[in-house]
Amino acid sequence: MVRVEDINASQSYTTTTVALVTSVLDGSINVMSAEWTLRASIDDFLIAAFVGYERETYRMIHSTGEFGIGYCSDDQGYLAHVAGNYSFKSYDKFKLAEFKTFPSKHIKPPMIEGCISNFECLVIDEFRTGDHAAFIGKVLAGYYDSEKKPLVFHRGKFHHIGGRMEYDRPFD
Repeated sequence: MVRVEDINASQSYTTTTVALVTSVLDGSINVMSAEWTLRASIDDFLIAAFVGYERETYRMIHSTGEFGIGYCSDDQGYLAHVAGNYSFKSYDKFKLAEFKTFPSKHIKPPMIEGCISNFECLVIDEFRTGDHAAFIGKVLAGYYDSEKKPLVFHRGKFHHIGGRMEYDRPFD
């Protein structure tokens, strides 16, 4: 076993799902890749999205109090790359990557087509977590595709998730 102590390098050894966060302000639609989103509560169903203060997405969500979340399927790596590496101010990311969307029922931002799951969120809280804002969104509507598999992010790269693990002995 090789164990290395390095607080900075160890940050890339977490594994997360990849989400696409949609937001709308003054008629402009934005999409951002977000590695840091998660379910925060079951009842009420809450999702947390962590967004850097310097991001246009922060300004849009902070101003409108709503956002969409689409958890990427493993065939959406290119969409996640464009959404995370191109500036909203310089590029129309929706045209660049040919994002397909479907309309939301309760919020203005559209949902991204082809995701493993999508959620319409209304911000019920916002607070600082280091260099990011934590937006806590109450889920107003949820959608899923049971045939899709998630895209995961590990050590700076996108990965497929493997098959379900089988165990030699049952769990109690």
